[in-house]
Amino acid sequence: MEKVNSVLDFANGAMLERVNYELVKVMENIKNPNTDDKPRKITIELSITPVNDRNSVTIKSIVKKTLRPTSSVQTQMAVQTMDNKIGCYELTGIPDGQLDLYGEVHKTKFIEINREKEEV
Repeated sequence: MEKVNSVLDFANGAMLERVNYELVKVMENIKNPNTDDKPRKITIELSITPVNDRNSVTIKSIVKKTLRPTSSVQTQMAVQTMDNKIGCYELTGIPDGQLDLYGEVHKTKFIEINREKEEV
């Protein structure tokens, strides 16, 4: 016999391994600079079910994590309509042709959306 510290050491350590696996995911989420500084959670749920004779039990563990979402990203755009199209132009404050911080020539990004003809 070998004395262990917790039932999480049972099942050849698989239960504890699951806790550590989810802990890695939580730590990666904390280290992500695009997430906020609110708490993350690890929940360990143990279900203990008696076997018919009640001299033994089955232990089932479920480990869940609650992470924080990445921060939102936003930009602004100008919207213009012409003929049957809607043009959306990103507003960055950098004029076309100017070099950005990385030495690349700036070009305004835009999309065109075809409008459906309105029936009157």
